[in-house]
Amino acid sequence: MLDLFFGDIYAVLTTVFVLVMLAFIIIVFIKRRSIEKWGRLILVFVLAGTIISALSAARDAFMMENALFALTSAQALICSVTGGLIYLIGLVSIFVRKQSFRRISFQLISVLFIIQVITIEASRITLI
Repeated sequence: MLDLFFGDIYAVLTTVFVLVMLAFIIIVFIKRRSIEKWGRLILVFVLAGTIISALSAARDAFMMENALFALTSAQALICSVTGGLIYLIGLVSIFVRKQSFRRISFQLISVLFIIQVITIEASRITLI
């Protein structure tokens, strides 16, 4: 099972970045009352999430013949929809300048990211 998370460089990088992102979510949640500018946090989260998504796709050979998940799988659908929602929320947050809206946007993006992580990692674990 450790090979799933530390088997090659893509697995190691993806695991480390996912753990960093989850820690980032926890830290932001703890400090949420003192945060005044949510826009930068949303930008960092969306950019880092995109990097994690690319690493995860490379790790699982997504869109290749020997892919862990097919392009038409439930995992691909769930992650595509949640990823699209993350980008949409991030884009809307650029135009809506109210910090209360951006705070809620960050929270929604965080929940969607966690759904993606649970979907993929739970599926990978059940495949072994």
